[in-house]
Amino acid sequence: MDNKVTVAQTFEVAIATERAAERLFQGLEAKFAHHEDVATFWKQYALDEAKHAEWLEGLKARLTTEQLSRLVDAHTVELLQAVNGFSVEKALLGVKNLEDAYQLVNDLENGETNAIFQFLLDNFETDVQIRDFLRAQLNQHISRLSIDLPVQYKGILARKAIQASE
Repeated sequence: MDNKVTVAQTFEVAIATERAAERLFQGLEAKFAHHEDVATFWKQYALDEAKHAEWLEGLKARLTTEQLSRLVDAHTVELLQAVNGFSVEKALLGVKNLEDAYQLVNDLENGETNAIFQFLLDNFETDVQIRDFLRAQLNQHISRLSIDLPVQYKGILARKAIQASE
């Protein structure tokens, strides 16, 4: 990826990344379909990712040509480069049990994808109420793994015991 990246390109990468995360969670839902509570848990994540992508598309549509043509800072370019090589298929191949899925999602949710989302939210959403609402939604989304995972799967041994389908 070039070092000169526009806001428009940043939105495109961010939207594609949210859609990739949605596909990842749909893949996890399928891998754990034999455990309905776990599949439902991953399905909620997929729905969240779809909403993130839709919000980004709406925000991008509200920006001017001038705003979209501005260059982003070097830190944002680094974040974009980090997410650019993510492969949903490769990530899913590495999931053999619920612990693998848990660690994958923990890394994903605490990584560059949400940092890019936060950058776009902070710099381009002008409505303070919407910005605060989305920030709260994002924080809830990130913490879902530790808070909403069904209680019987909170322990590492329990997660390792739940095998993923191929």
